[in-house]
Amino acid sequence: MSISIEKVSYENSKDCRILEAALTNWFKNPKELNLIEPRLKYPFNFKKWIALSYNNSNVESFALRQNKWIIGIGNIIFDEDSKYAHIMHIFIDHKYRRKGLATKIIQHLEKLAHEKKIKKITMRVMPKNKPAIKLYEKIGFKEKSIKNEDLPNSSNNNKEAINLYKKIS
Repeated sequence: MSISIEKVSYENSKDCRILEAALTNWFKNPKELNLIEPRLKYPFNFKKWIALSYNNSNVESFALRQNKWIIGIGNIIFDEDSKYAHIMHIFIDHKYRRKGLATKIIQHLEKLAHEKKIKKITMRVMPKNKPAIKLYEKIGFKEKSIKNEDLPNSSNNNKEAINLYKKIS
């Protein structure tokens, strides 16, 4: 299985068409949508997805591709002034799960953070997303109380989410 990671942009119309098709297909299941973006209500609305999280110019988005098909995504917001970053919307198509792809995209994002001399990465995960929590802890993320206003993209006022962090060396 030849998998590549490519930078994509929600500002690029070609990327948007492909991302919209993939995300709409993935989020046909309301449970999947709720685990990834609880601020969105079912049915999935791509324009609201962009408005909630991707109007920030500091967001960098990446797609895992097998051939030309997007099979996963990962996004990161960099705050180079404060030396931290926030990972969001890690998602792997259900047909490709349990193959190390979420780890692969997170390691790619961590490498970018290291190159930008970022000291800490944060992420949020819903408590009922047990497989994701287990994975994130396995690759070194720890639970920590973080004030919402300290997080990039902090408009997510979901009090249920677990805040995780990892120091980058």
